[in-house]
Amino acid sequence: MPRLLLFYHFFHPDDVVSARLYADLAEELQRRGWQVTVVTSNRLWRDPSVELPPREDWNGIQIHRVYRPSWDQARPIERLANSGWMVAAWLRQTVGLGEFDAIVIGSDPAFAPTLGLGLRRLQPRAAIVHWCFDLYPEILTAEGGRAVTVLGPIARRLMGLAYRRFDALVDLGPRMRERLASYHAGAAQETMVPWALSETDAPAPVDAQARAALFPRAKLALLYSGTMGRAHDFEPFLRLARACRARSGDAVSVCFAARGNRADELRRAIGPDDSNVGLAPFADEAALPARLASADLHLVSLRADWAGVVVPSKFFASLAIGRPVIYAGPADSEIARWIAEYDLGLHLGEDGVDAAADRLHRLMDDPTASARWQENALAVYRREWSKRVTCDRWDARLRALVSSRTQ
Repeated sequence: MPRLLLFYHFFHPDDVVSARLYADLAEELQRRGWQVTVVTSNRLWRDPSVELPPREDWNGIQIHRVYRPSWDQARPIERLANSGWMVAAWLRQTVGLGEFDAIVIGSDPAFAPTLGLGLRRLQPRAAIVHWCFDLYPEILTAEGGRAVTVLGPIARRLMGLAYRRFDALVDLGPRMRERLASYHAGAAQETMVPWALSETDAPAPVDAQARAALFPRAKLALLYSGTMGRAHDFEPFLRLARACRARSGDAVSVCFAARGNRADELRRAIGPDDSNVGLAPFADEAALPARLASADLHLVSLRADWAGVVVPSKFFASLAIGRPVIYAGPADSEIARWIAEYDLGLHLGEDGVDAAADRLHRLMDDPTASARWQENALAVYRREWSKRVTCDRWDARLRALVSSRTQ
């Protein structure tokens, strides 16, 4: 059996989405014939005060957890200190684990790919791959700040050196691929997206109870469920809601179930006349399927500076239950391109608010067209981005890279 080593900040039993994805990847590749070892941290994402045991055999997957201080990842200095600590601790941990055929390094903690600088010496025969969820230092540039002007070029040179140690750089879509290609690392590039944690065989039927609670007067329901942070925008959706209210009152309604550092700003922006705009508390995992199934379309946003830096995972979660999306974001981003290529929803930047309102009112009057759109969204997801499809691609790519290094 070929040996595979995974590095990611958080892993089982953590329930944060990225940790769940890496746990899925480990299990799926083990089923496809890999002997999987994971090196991670001993902290939980939601509660860093909790310390997990240093070793665990989880369904045959060997987990090694290095100690890290319970630093606050929301503080930039502590986040960068944690990155340096983790990379050094991971290198020390790797020394005693033997040789591996393939290694996959995630992008958490920040600047995790710099691990490749040392790993190439410790594991000269291994195929080393980076799976990029968040692109650094580009994410710092998008966030802004005085230190970016000085530290950005230095960090970019460091990342360029690290990327040259990799056999492949795996991105989340075409704009991210373009950003990674600008480093001229010489590594192979491929797209592997984060699949949805909940997948269905047919479009999820509307949950009547959740629909009544969130959209009591709606004939067509639009839901924003997820983080409202620095990378996200809500103003285009409020403009759309107001354009729809001017035509048909509350028949087209929007609900925001959001948390994050722009959630308070969103609440303040909703005015007393916005009768077709509602707020709901964030749903836990048990209640989330009913919440997502309550709407006809889902709302996804990305601010302009973040194109190719991150790809909102809620896009895939929406398609996986058969819901098209209304996207507010730059035209060169992944989601805008996929919407145009596969007819997966509306792009407010391209279609405009008035054109989108026209389309929504036609859908409201034609349930058959709405059902066809939902069926197409799910069919595209299952064909292009499902867990099975993506993990098959991972298996094939890793085996090809291992084979090329042994020739």
